[in-house]
Amino acid sequence: MTEFDSDVLVVGGGPAGAWAALAAAAAGARVIVVDKARCGSSGPTAQGVVTLWNIPIAARDEAVRQNFVHGGGLGDPDWMYLVMEETHRRVGQLVRGGFRFQGEQPGRPARVYLDGAKYLGRLRRSMIIAGVRILDHHPALQLITDGDGTVSGASGVALHGDGHTWTARARAVVVATGGCAFLSGGAGTEVATGDGLLMGAEAGAELSGMEFSNAYSLAPAANSGPHGSAAVFATDHVMHFATLTDESRSVLSGRGCGSRAEAFAAIADGRRVYADLEEMPENVRADLCRSGGPDWLGRVPLRAVLEGTVRGTGGLRLAGLDCATTIPGLYGAGDVTTREPVTGAVSGFGGQNGAWAISSGVWAGAGAARYARTRRKLGKVRAVPGAGLGPKARIDPRAVIGLVQEHTVPLRRSYWRSDGSLRDSIAELDGMWPGVEFDLGGAGADRLHARQAAALLAVARWSKYSALARTETRGMHRRTDHPGAGTNWRVRLLAGGLDRVWVRSEQVAATVPEESGASTPIQVRGRRRAPQHAGSRVGSDGGAPTVTASDAGDPTAPDLTATDVTAV
Repeated sequence: MTEFDSDVLVVGGGPAGAWAALAAAAAGARVIVVDKARCGSSGPTAQGVVTLWNIPIAARDEAVRQNFVHGGGLGDPDWMYLVMEETHRRVGQLVRGGFRFQGEQPGRPARVYLDGAKYLGRLRRSMIIAGVRILDHHPALQLITDGDGTVSGASGVALHGDGHTWTARARAVVVATGGCAFLSGGAGTEVATGDGLLMGAEAGAELSGMEFSNAYSLAPAANSGPHGSAAVFATDHVMHFATLTDESRSVLSGRGCGSRAEAFAAIADGRRVYADLEEMPENVRADLCRSGGPDWLGRVPLRAVLEGTVRGTGGLRLAGLDCATTIPGLYGAGDVTTREPVTGAVSGFGGQNGAWAISSGVWAGAGAARYARTRRKLGKVRAVPGAGLGPKARIDPRAVIGLVQEHTVPLRRSYWRSDGSLRDSIAELDGMWPGVEFDLGGAGADRLHARQAAALLAVARWSKYSALARTETRGMHRRTDHPGAGTNWRVRLLAGGLDRVWVRSEQVAATVPEESGASTPIQVRGRRRAPQHAGSRVGSDGGAPTVTASDAGDPTAPDLTATDVTAV
């Protein structure tokens, strides 16, 4: 076993993890970053173009209003303003450092789109210059805690060499492992298996918004692998340039999200959907033609790809603006955390996710560094027990992954939901959990594969239970048996538990804009407030926060308990 020691350990080397490491190092902390693959070269960001929610000051009020309404009223305007401010500040930092943004013109820089691979490469170089130690191919499998339950590092395996184990002790940990795409084949999502969600939950962290884990994208049907240029193209360009049609060449109504929703509905009904190349830029059309995508009519057949919580919303619940989670010593950044305060019930496809990676990374890194300074020398620590960590495997992790994908990847399982389908999925997924908990394991890479299978199953269960509990349609959560939004459902759903999954509600405190006045500004309380001190908790008992019933006419949130979402 190899041992490391640091002030701040960052688990995950994507954009959020990199910004966290840079912020912690800038605060004077000794920082180690561990990554499942090669930091700066893997993950969804490395495979395409990143969009940033970098809004001019004059347009921010309207952007917040639109974002709040589009997100079903589950967002928090305070967080939105702060994310835009932080993103603008860090974009300026990149520009001053010489980074070029796509679409820039002399005198009028767009600074909205950036090349993901170059962006990550710049962040990696910046970390090295800042003195951050980067451990590539060192996936973390467990968190470690001290006697009081405070997170004090992590342990995992080194994939290169003999597959030995490692332990990294730290006074604070930032988990930035990304979301969970259920190994569905989305560009760069092969590493997004929900590992950080499982590690956090095993240590006692709460999750939020897991019903919003069913984000889909459109990708060319000719390329079903996770690395192809066609898949990258689809994620970043189809919605901007393509006219979508069905097999009869009828144009799907609307543009952007409207036509995309019709496309998913058509694919779910068994119809084929195509992207017409006529309105695409010449360079994009040429890339597609080289990939062999278009048919004889010049159309690109499309398929739906589940991106889960990567482009969804759910993740670890945050207890404050310093991105502390609900357990001491653990901070969260990026897609592993809930993005409900920023995006509400919808995907952050419009640049919010990219902005959130920057902002949450900076806040989590700075918060972790502050918290680390408050801790004395670490004493005795222990690894948090976890599923899929047995000495050898008695079941094949591929069987577990296959079952999870059967109940998550198809549109009929995740895009459209109903009481019957959700209970059916929960029954089968719950039935698999005891075997995964005790009969999965191995050494080296096999241990990682077992752990990933356990994480996929855990995330699927939290998602299904949360979706069953929310008996309405809101944002990306669509219930065929509850097609409308409920007047008393403007709440967030918290979830957790392993052997027994629980779900409970938390009322949203942000002010609701008047429905009749499209230009009515949102009243924001404490827009410029500073982040809470590191390690702070919401509520005196460490549980749900105390909220203000400022929502006129909004009835008390539904009272949910674990028994409300029992499947069988």
